[in-house]
Amino acid sequence: MSIFVWIIMTIVFGLLYTLFCTLPGFSTFGVNIFWALFMLTTGFSIAHFLSYILTDIVFSKLRGKASSDLLRFIVSIVLYTLCMTIILKFILGWDLTALLTTSALLTAVIGFALQTTLGNLFAGIAIQLEQAFFLGDVLKIDNYSGHVETLRWRSMTIRTFDGTRLIIPNNQISTKTIEVFPNKKPVRITVKIPAPYHISPEFISNLIRKVILETPFVFTEKDPFIQISEYDTICGVIWYQIKYFVNNYLVKPIVDTDVKNRIWYAFHRNHLNVCYSSHTEQQHMHATVHKKNYPDISKKDMIHCLSKIYKNCSPKELNRILDSVIVYVYASGEPILYTEPEKEGIIYIYQGIVKIHQNNEDILIQPYNENENLVEHWPTEELKKIHEHLTQYTGPISGKLIHKAANRTLDIKHLYHLLSLNIDDSHDRQQFLSHAPEYSYKFLLNHSSFSLSDILATKAYSQGETILLIIPEITTHKVSEKDYNS
Repeated sequence: MSIFVWIIMTIVFGLLYTLFCTLPGFSTFGVNIFWALFMLTTGFSIAHFLSYILTDIVFSKLRGKASSDLLRFIVSIVLYTLCMTIILKFILGWDLTALLTTSALLTAVIGFALQTTLGNLFAGIAIQLEQAFFLGDVLKIDNYSGHVETLRWRSMTIRTFDGTRLIIPNNQISTKTIEVFPNKKPVRITVKIPAPYHISPEFISNLIRKVILETPFVFTEKDPFIQISEYDTICGVIWYQIKYFVNNYLVKPIVDTDVKNRIWYAFHRNHLNVCYSSHTEQQHMHATVHKKNYPDISKKDMIHCLSKIYKNCSPKELNRILDSVIVYVYASGEPILYTEPEKEGIIYIYQGIVKIHQNNEDILIQPYNENENLVEHWPTEELKKIHEHLTQYTGPISGKLIHKAANRTLDIKHLYHLLSLNIDDSHDRQQFLSHAPEYSYKFLLNHSSFSLSDILATKAYSQGETILLIIPEITTHKVSEKDYNS
């Protein structure tokens, strides 16, 4: 019961005791009953209040952790027992020695019957006293792992990463080996990556380090540790062992996958490749430096892209420019030109979207394509939130309306404006628009290129897999100003 219930009961019994004390002819035994109830409820109120102070304020402040149900249970039992002992013996004058002696046999019988339950209780007390883990920490027990959701007097509940709840008795926890990953504490990831044998270890290490430090949720206060694990001269590769830290265990699988994806893209942008080939019915790893980067864009498509930039150039000049074009591919969310040498010139977006934060606003740039499905670039949670707001005014057709409008823009304020046109009532329209955020994107559909100077003072990021054509400045200088149109 909450402290407010105990306080109310204390007040009620106090009033009843006062009332019956003043009634003539009321038995002394009845008055004593109300006096005992008043004192007991007063003691329980004090015990409940002290339990709250000790567990939810003192413990939480000292440890910086939320109190478990088990700790509250233990502290409450101790305080309730202490208060009852003081009230019964020193205030009400009861002889507790005789009471405990007569109940010894009954206590033994109950203790034997509740042997397993009491074992779980004392195991829980030991766990709480050791404080080896807290609520929110991630535990790995046998083949199960998850974060601690509750810690009670009989058992502990773990929420697994599959979404299920695992209930483990406390006495089993005390006998098992448990791996603890503290909540919101850095956790290390170890991975092995092959790289071409004839590429210097310093180049490979610097490239991997840049990728790791620019990946979200990586703990950047500790520098990644990259070392050569082993040489495989037959296959022509060097195996590198990489160790780095992430912010907490819950993001470990996400970051691990993201880092591996980005290393793949970084290797390809730097013309590195490690592939498998079959020789004499055995698979061998073979490292190469490929001259042609992923993806395989046809010469016709490249010329078509260049003609959009250099509108007045002859086919011969376009072919000359084509020889110096570099193709870079970036994974979703990667910074642009962070693992490659910075080259002044024109950066043309062949595929995807680039976001540049410039002049306190986000500029989104992508090649113009009437058939482009922009809905794919919208965050699912964002559209779901808008759907909840719009359904109140348009009903079940809101899903189709959002899909149609989201395919026309990536600017969230513009999206709200487009959807508001489907709401007839002006008051409802303003009410819907009030949910629109203050920020907005400047979305450039008619321009598909930018220069290195546009992102030198900030960073540009890819939205989805993005393919860029880098046209060095030395090439653009050979083209007259009248021929260049960006």
